[in-house]
Amino acid sequence: MTDESNTKIIKLSSGEEIIAKVVLTNNTRNAPESPSYIIQDPLQLSSVPKVTKRGIEEAISLKRWIHFAEEKVYDVPKSQVIIITTASFGLVKFYQHCVNRMYAEDNNVIPPPSLRDLDGIEDEDLFDDLDDYIISSKLLH
Repeated sequence: MTDESNTKIIKLSSGEEIIAKVVLTNNTRNAPESPSYIIQDPLQLSSVPKVTKRGIEEAISLKRWIHFAEEKVYDVPKSQVIIITTASFGLVKFYQHCVNRMYAEDNNVIPPPSLRDLDGIEDEDLFDDLDDYIISSKLLH
């Protein structure tokens, strides 16, 4: 099974939506059915509003499902799962990119941003926000 075919979107009874690789545990017909799904590298899916020049659009956000955990594989009771569906090709590619980046960050391959980097990001966001305002007077209070 390729990563694309076993990457699923899982809606939980808590309301959370996660995307993860579902690991198969029952490979034979005579094996008893497991009471849980075994998932690997789960990320929580959410949509966030994003302001664009065309107005407000929804963007997808992926973040760690369980922060600060050492495990990469989890048992999710089937009783807590409402539905499992196959993720779209584009979402699978985005998920794989995020998982690869997560592993790289965990292995300290990607250095954390410096204070100067963070200040630069905040300045860029500030200037982007200011572009939306037109100042008609040269006098500022």
